[in-house]
Amino acid sequence: MKRLVVLMLAGLLTMLTPEAKAEGFALYEWGARGSALANGMVGRADDASAVAHNPAGITQLAGGQVMAGLAFISPKMLIDTVAGGVTTTTRVNRHYYTIPHGFYTQQLSDSVWFGFGMFTRYGLGNQYEDNWPGQANLQDVKLTTLSLNPNLAFKVTDSLSLAVGLEGQVARMIMHRNTPLGYMELRGKNTLGVGVNLAMHYKFNEQWAAGFSYRSAINHKVKGKNKFYNSMYGSLLDGSLKGTLRTPDSFTAGVTYKPMDNLSFEVGGVYTVWSKFRNFNITFNNPLLAATGAGASHKNWRDTWLFNISVEYLPLDWMALRAGFSYETSPIPAGTADYMVETNGRRRYSCGVGFMWENWTLDLAYTMLRSRELDYNSSTAAGVLPGKSHHGITHVGSFSVGYKF
Repeated sequence: MKRLVVLMLAGLLTMLTPEAKAEGFALYEWGARGSALANGMVGRADDASAVAHNPAGITQLAGGQVMAGLAFISPKMLIDTVAGGVTTTTRVNRHYYTIPHGFYTQQLSDSVWFGFGMFTRYGLGNQYEDNWPGQANLQDVKLTTLSLNPNLAFKVTDSLSLAVGLEGQVARMIMHRNTPLGYMELRGKNTLGVGVNLAMHYKFNEQWAAGFSYRSAINHKVKGKNKFYNSMYGSLLDGSLKGTLRTPDSFTAGVTYKPMDNLSFEVGGVYTVWSKFRNFNITFNNPLLAATGAGASHKNWRDTWLFNISVEYLPLDWMALRAGFSYETSPIPAGTADYMVETNGRRRYSCGVGFMWENWTLDLAYTMLRSRELDYNSSTAAGVLPGKSHHGITHVGSFSVGYKF
């Protein structure tokens, strides 16, 4: 049974490509239980998804566990653009994305645990109507990443656990713009970016616990190709490209209060160092295209905060009810706002249910994210017109299946 479940997990994750819309482009869909709790799994950290939320918490898991599942994401947004005194409202094309997650934990001794996770921390997907007014800045974009994260966790005392891990991250990107030079396609990917993560979990007593997790920045050396369609220059501008994409450091903390065996609350926060995302410049090997300056993209983003609160209640031995809320600030300054990320902070409302039967668990969750308006009137980004984004709502449904052996 153990081998069968692990093979099913690996097969699921290798078949699917993660991509989504996010604040900045950070994602937190790492398991249905965590999604239902608005990611209130740092102090709790008591199932296999703790590998992503707080790896030090896996010392609470006896024996071995696996978990796998999917999140289904459907975003929508309206963007007003003003050109020649005329306001045009464009709807971001409705589309669905899938975000897979999978985890494996194993107790190696009374004081050492191993955990491995495959999940997505960053992703982006936007697609606009053909010939919309902002097409020179962006027609569509897909940024996909997948993290491979082995960890070792150590139970230092009965109360204190520590963890250390490596995070290997692969990334791919495809982007289209309808520029005055022609319809431009950019494709790029990296080989493997590597970072580290550290974590801590501390149980003060049977009622109170706290957790902390740090994940380092990862530099992606992106290489790829550019190609033009319907260009008056034919293939003269085609060639190869390279660039650097830096995903940021993040610091996560949470405190859990458990007044009864079947009731728990958690409050927490995430601090993400987006301020190191200064530029996303692309270097073209084609000298004609390089001379146009088309690869320059200044971001100058700022650091962000996410605050969350959640509750979990087990009315029956085999069922859990969950709810959560989070508020997230935006990294995007008005002067460099563009159409890749068109939100200005977001609120997350989530709920879910979990079922337990012998060694199996099934978790279901629903999340609604509401995005604040983003004003483009002072943006100096190439191809961005005066106007604003508004009525941004994203629906997320997710499930996770777990097994203990």
